[in-house]
Amino acid sequence: MAQKQYSLKLHFMTDSNEAAPHVQVTLFKNIEGKEGAVIVNKVTADEKGILNLKLSDDYFDKTGSLTIQAYYYNKDAYYLDYYEKISKKQFPFKKTVKFEHIIPPTLEEINSSSSIPPPPMVPK
Repeated sequence: MAQKQYSLKLHFMTDSNEAAPHVQVTLFKNIEGKEGAVIVNKVTADEKGILNLKLSDDYFDKTGSLTIQAYYYNKDAYYLDYYEKISKKQFPFKKTVKFEHIIPPTLEEINSSSSIPPPPMVPK
């Protein structure tokens, strides 16, 4: 008997409306009766930031849920990760994901931060 196929299409973009190429995507499902999850598949979006997948029932946990986690990095900016839990009822699933960039602190900001205690001193 053939398994049902579920269509997943994600289009990854940056918050400056540019394609986010080669996004790393991990699909995982919860482990029945336990805390934690198991990785079902790791895939990469194409150079235009598009990921098309056909999923089978094996991708979903006993509750019919699947979790998607995606990472995007480039040399010019840091981006927040994308994380979403979806159910079989949401398929076919099609979404444009916009990665929000974050500005890392400069060395001066890190040095002037009062939240970082000074290094321990050796008593004289």
